[in-house]
Amino acid sequence: MKNINWYYPVSLSETSSLLEKESVVIHGGGTNLSGRDLSSVEGIICLKHLGLDSVKLNDETIEIGATSTYADVVKALPPEHILVKCLKNAANTPCRNKITLGGSIAFVPTWSDLIAALLALDAKLILAGKNQGELSLEDYLAKKDLYKKNLITAVKFKNIPHRSAHYRDAKTVNDMALFSVTVLLELDADVITSAKAYIVGTKELITRLPEVEAYLQGKAKADIDEKVIEDLVNVEIIGSRITDPDYMSLKAKIQTARTIISALEGD
Repeated sequence: MKNINWYYPVSLSETSSLLEKESVVIHGGGTNLSGRDLSSVEGIICLKHLGLDSVKLNDETIEIGATSTYADVVKALPPEHILVKCLKNAANTPCRNKITLGGSIAFVPTWSDLIAALLALDAKLILAGKNQGELSLEDYLAKKDLYKKNLITAVKFKNIPHRSAHYRDAKTVNDMALFSVTVLLELDADVITSAKAYIVGTKELITRLPEVEAYLQGKAKADIDEKVIEDLVNVEIIGSRITDPDYMSLKAKIQTARTIISALEGD
């Protein structure tokens, strides 16, 4: 059996040097390595000594270390925060205790309950390695090779008052989502001043809904017609576990409208 070198860096500079090696992978929570073919892997970089598991809150910003788990985030943030709503029911309890934010961002699994919420928050990533510095999550996702020779050390975003809701369509409570809908709204009194809406699990993996966002702008709950929202949602839900794409795509339309109403009601 092939021997794999394990590395335990204690600084980001040491980690950056290790990332320059060929055929190394990063170990945070370890869920991405489970069941993976490691035959081509020469080394594993363990992040446990880097202190990247803190969640820092102040009145203006929230910064979450990359090795913070879903459970860490749920525990640290207020229950009404969009990330808590998205992550509190993701996967199952053992997985929530292991899955890290950095790993979920780097690999963007199709079942992700995290990515849409961070996009809605206009999140920025802090990177170490070849492309060290700060980068928007949107730009990171658009540049597929950025996970190579780079390490996400933290994600940060503005600490803004908001209303939000998250819907995950799954066969069982503990199952991976077939698709999910995430909505974040900012309001002035009862009027929507800013709206972000995303569906994950589409043909494009992540689909933003700008027509829906534009429709919501400037409206109060009483002015919103769920049928109009349904008509504005045009997505194709696909995946190896989807047996009836047409039905799931119709369901996504209906659940988007319902999720928006749920966010306005503060559920």
